[in-house]
Amino acid sequence: MEAGSPIALHWAITSVKKGGIVSVAGVYGPTGNTVPIGNVVNKGLTIRANQASVRRLLPRLIEHVRAGRINPKAMITHRVPLADAYHILAATLDGCIKPVLVPNGG
Repeated sequence: MEAGSPIALHWAITSVKKGGIVSVAGVYGPTGNTVPIGNVVNKGLTIRANQASVRRLLPRLIEHVRAGRINPKAMITHRVPLADAYHILAATLDGCIKPVLVPNGG
């Protein structure tokens, strides 16, 4: 299964200095032929990747939210009805960065 846009990975590979490290965290999977592997080799880069440790980190995150140290509402850019989510998210319309999906439109 492959998904994801290669744009951010291209930017990271292009921006990092020779001998640098590009880290990929979370779920990411653009097709192999869209990754500029030649640039990685020519610059001698190291690619590091791992899944996000959600199960391990979620309890601590929730505690920070409850204590008021983190305000997750500040990150929300859109509230999107679940029925419209695929269209809006796939097209990254209207600067949608961090949506909240709302079941049944409200």
